[in-house]
Amino acid sequence: MSKDRKPTRSFFRSPPGIVLVGVALLLVGGLLGVLAAHAATIVTATGLTAALLNFLITLPACAAALAGLIFLIIGGVRWAVYDRKYSPTSRSTTAESQIIEHLRSINDRLLISDTAKRIAYREQDRNALRRAIREDIDKDEFEAALALVDDMSQTYGYRHEAEEFRDEILAARAADVEQTVNNTIAQLDQLIADRDWDRAFAEAAKIQRLYPESHRVRNLETHVRDAREDYKHTLERQFLEASQRDDIDRAMELLKELDKYLTEAEAKPFRETARGVIGKKRDNLGVQFKMAVHDKEWIQSVRIGEQLIREFPNSQMAQEVRSMLDLLRERAASEQAARA
Repeated sequence: MSKDRKPTRSFFRSPPGIVLVGVALLLVGGLLGVLAAHAATIVTATGLTAALLNFLITLPACAAALAGLIFLIIGGVRWAVYDRKYSPTSRSTTAESQIIEHLRSINDRLLISDTAKRIAYREQDRNALRRAIREDIDKDEFEAALALVDDMSQTYGYRHEAEEFRDEILAARAADVEQTVNNTIAQLDQLIADRDWDRAFAEAAKIQRLYPESHRVRNLETHVRDAREDYKHTLERQFLEASQRDDIDRAMELLKELDKYLTEAEAKPFRETARGVIGKKRDNLGVQFKMAVHDKEWIQSVRIGEQLIREFPNSQMAQEVRSMLDLLRERAASEQAARA
C-alpha cells in the first residue's frame, strides 16, 4: 500500500456518522419518553413507591436523549475542526487572497526606512510642497510660504526651484507691503489735512514700527512736523496780511488759531500787532453796540453785547455792557413778541 494513501475510516467514526448516531439517540430518547409517560398513567402506587417507579421509567429516555446530545456536539465539533474533507473553511476565495496580499504590502511599506520612503515618494512630496506654497502665496501668508521653501531646499534638496519660489514670495510680499503703506500714508495725509497733529504724530510712529523695511516710512514723523510748521507759517502770514488791510474779524480768527502753535518766544514779534488787532476789535464791537442801542435794535444789541463780554470780559466796556444787558434783554424779548 502507498504511504500517501489516506487510511480508511469507519463511517460511524466519521463526523457524519457521529452526528447520525446522535440524531438516532435523540429519536430513541423521545420514543422512550412517550412510553414512560404512558406507563406513568398506569402505575397505581402512591408516595415514595410511585416516585421511584416514575424515575425508573423515565431514566432510559433521559439517558438516550443526553447521549444523543453529546454525540451531536462531538460530531459537530469534529466536522467543523478536524475533518478537512467536510470543513467549509478549507476553501479559500480570491477576495481573501487579495486581502492577504494587501496586508503584506502594508507591512513591507511599514518596514522600509524614512529615507527610503522619501526616495520612493519624493515626486508626490514635491508636488504637495508646490501646492502648499502656492496656497500660502495666494492667501498672503508669506512667512508660512518661506518656511515651506526652506523645507523644500534643505530637506528635499530642490534648491533651484526653492530659490525661484523665494524670489516670487519676496516680490509678492513687497508689493503687498507697498500697497498697505500707500493706504496708511493716505490716512496720515488726511489727518494732516484735518490739522489733527497729535493723531498724525502717533500714526506716523505706528507706521514706522510696522513697516521698518519700507524706505517711504523712514521720515514720516519729520514729514508731519514739517507740515505743522508750514501751517503755522501760513497762519502767521495770513494774520499779518489781515491786520495790514484792517480785516479785524479775520485777523482775530487767525490770532486765535495761531495761539495754538506759537511758543512764548515765537509770539513775541506778533505781540504789538496782536494788541492793535485786539484793541481795534474791541473798539469795533463797542461802536457796533452803541449804534444798535441808538437805533433801538435790541436783539442785535444783546448779541453784540454778549460777544463783547465773552471776548473782552475784563475791559471797561464789558462792565458797562453788563450793567445794561438785563434791560436790553427785556426790550429784545418785547421786540421778538411784537414781530411774532
